[in-house]
Formats: sequence, C-alpha cells, structure tokens
Amino acid sequence: MRKTLGQPSRDKYLMKNMILCGGFDIWPNRVCSNCLASNFLSERMSAKLSAVLVLICVLWFGNTYARREGTVHVKEDEAITKVLKDYDKYAYPGTTEHPIVKVMHGLNLEKMDYDSMKSKMSIEVWSELKWNDPRLTWSGTPARIRLPIPNTKPLYNPNVVVSRNGDVVLVPDAKYDTDNCKQKNDDVIECKFKFGSWTYGADEIDLQAISPRVIMETYTENAEYEIVGSSAVREARKYDSFPETYDDIVYTIQIKRR
Repeated sequence: MRKTLGQPSRDKYLMKNMILCGGFDIWPNRVCSNCLASNFLSERMSAKLSAVLVLICVLWFGNTYARREGTVHVKEDEAITKVLKDYDKYAYPGTTEHPIVKVMHGLNLEKMDYDSMKSKMSIEVWSELKWNDPRLTWSGTPARIRLPIPNTKPLYNPNVVVSRNGDVVLVPDAKYDTDNCKQKNDDVIECKFKFGSWTYGADEIDLQAISPRVIMETYTENAEYEIVGSSAVREARKYDSFPETYDDIVYTIQIKRR
C-alpha cells in the first residue's frame, strides 16, 4: 500500500532528505541522488517545492565542488608554471653582466668501503651542487619550490630545490669508486676522487668546494677502516687538446685499519 505525505514516517524521511540537500552529507553524488530520486518523493509534493529542492541541491553541489577543487590546489603550482614558462634547460644560465656561473660542489659521505686486495675505495654520497640561475626567479610565496629530475621516476621526486632568488640546489645520491689509492705510510691509505665539468671551462664555470673537506654529518662508520682525514682542493688544469682551463675539485680521503 502506497504511503501518503501525511504519514509521519514519510514526513520524517523527506525532512531528512531536505537536510541532506542543505549540505550535511559528505558526498555530493549521494545528496543529489537522494534529492532527485522520484521514488522517494510523494506525488503530492508541489512542482514548486520540487524545483526549490533541486535548485538547493544544484547550488550546494556547485559550492561543494568548488571547495573540493580548491583543496587540491598546490601553492607551488603558480610559481612552477611561472618559472618554467619558456625556460630552455639547454641554455647556459650565464648573463652578459655575469658570464661566469659560480658552481659549488660538496660530498656528503654516507658510507665508505675499502678493498685492500684491489686497492679500491667505494663511497656512497649525496653529491651536492649549488648555483644561481637568474631565469628562475619570482616574487611572493612560496619561498622555494622543488622540481623533479626528468626521466628518473614516474612520480614526484624533489631532487632540485629552487629558491625565489634563483638559487638552485641539486642533491642526487650516488656511488663512486676509485683505484687512485696509495699507501701513504705504514698505517694510512690515501684515496682521491676528482670532480669537474667535461664541457664548461673556467671562463664559463667557477667551480668551488662547499667545504674544505668531505662532509661527514650523516656518515656511518666502517667496521674495518677508520677515516682519519679528508680534504677538498680545487685544481686548475689545461689539456693539450683544448685551449681553455678546466677547474676540478679533488677530494682526498685518508683511512687506516682499526
């Protein structure tokens, strides 16, 4: 038997649906389905009231959708869009006023291992690079943005940090090996790692060390060998095949058996 609008159970249910249309439900699609499903409404409800309820639902859904759209906005979006617009990643960032780009390099040592049979040292590091790119500047907030290195991972990976004044920090993790190891004396073994640019000479890049030694703030001690000293020294080199001078940073790590 069909219930009429005058019955208390139906009146209570319709009131519940009107409250839901007012914005007390979580999911907009549930609200609209509850409000618009004809089998939930009595045929005695006037067309005017139906139109009002539908309008309330539509307006509430629009408000809810707008709020939901706002919640997914990331504050870095605008800055990223601005700084990367028309940005050519292949273009050297030197300018007419400042043609030489200062590049800072540092080694943050995580782990070290030495193979005495092969006279070979292996290190795991965060290889830190810093420079300034005047094209990557903006005003206001945020103070910095984080950009992924292309073609490394399918998801967001904050490998590059860019500040609004154009300062760029790149800190990739890496593993390096060297067989440039020598027995300095009876106890100490000295191994060298050299870093430099293959394509930019000293007339384009001023390569500097971040620290006068290897950074060991997050270093995990080796069970067999102890690091007794380290240094970071810049060297300028000339090669027979090229007229330019090239800067290198040579990191030296000294170890001895425990």
